[in-house]
Amino acid sequence: MLRRIVLALVALTALTACSTTTAPQVGAGTAAVVGNVAIPSDLIESRLRTAAPILAQAVDQQAQQEGRQGSGLDAATLADQSRELLTTSILHEVIAEAGRREGIAVDPAQVEQRVAAAGGVQAATSAGYDLDTLRQLITDQLVVAEIGRRQFDRLQVTVDVGTFGDKATAQRAAAQLAVDPGPGPLATLPPEARIVASTLRPGTTQPGEQVRTASSLLFGLPGRTVSISAPQQQTAPGTPQPDPTTQPWTVVRVRDRSLNAPAPSGSTVPAALVDTRTMIQFGLRAIQPLADEIGVQVNPRYGTWDPTQVRVVAPPSAAGTITPLAPTVTFGPSSP
Repeated sequence: MLRRIVLALVALTALTACSTTTAPQVGAGTAAVVGNVAIPSDLIESRLRTAAPILAQAVDQQAQQEGRQGSGLDAATLADQSRELLTTSILHEVIAEAGRREGIAVDPAQVEQRVAAAGGVQAATSAGYDLDTLRQLITDQLVVAEIGRRQFDRLQVTVDVGTFGDKATAQRAAAQLAVDPGPGPLATLPPEARIVASTLRPGTTQPGEQVRTASSLLFGLPGRTVSISAPQQQTAPGTPQPDPTTQPWTVVRVRDRSLNAPAPSGSTVPAALVDTRTMIQFGLRAIQPLADEIGVQVNPRYGTWDPTQVRVVAPPSAAGTITPLAPTVTFGPSSP
């Protein structure tokens, strides 16, 4: 899910970009473009150099815990960190645009209180960042949490979901589901590998339900789309990644995504009872349709933008896709 992105936010990953007055294109000197905002490569490289000593220390500590001799930073580890830095820079721009649209203004005094509580200069320095970066990160957390609170009680999605053995099979299933309103290839899956015409809310957990967290992919996909997404795989630095195309892929068809859900009742937990960390995770899903709307382009030097997991990934074959349903696709009544 969003574990690595959330960890990057919580762990003080840098979020910075520069604005342009016209829509720029990804090219030399540009790491990514988010809507009309360009993120310069120099910024990502500068942040990487600043973070490198802390990253090297973490890599060596992990090696010692595993009984290995630390060998410092290798190219693969640096590339992975660059993608994390770029991911959070992209998210910063999406959060900023979402905040503008929602009219959210963060009180600087609240930011300073949280900076002090986090440890101020010492906290920023120990993570490899400056104080301004810490302030910016905390501001983004406050904005995305507020967006999450505003949508948590109002969101419901009606989805079809299936897990297929490899990417090619998932692509074929998604293509069929994009034009045919029936269950199609989902009908051939075992019950534990599919959800059909199920209406879900982030605050509800029902017996036997397969969706149990507010950070679920299902709450971030735009309505009337079909997507394929790769599994999230965690490997130790220097360990080769398995071929993503041969791993199980998830197909999600979003029949409907609505912000007009009934008021919480019964087993539905209201936003007022949700902790801040969970609300940040949900908020990142809440802004995901906006990222798809304004568009994200990534310089291939860093990787490929995955719109399903809202992060930069490598290799390109690891990236999921989101495709609109055919206009002719209509659905009957959904489950309550």
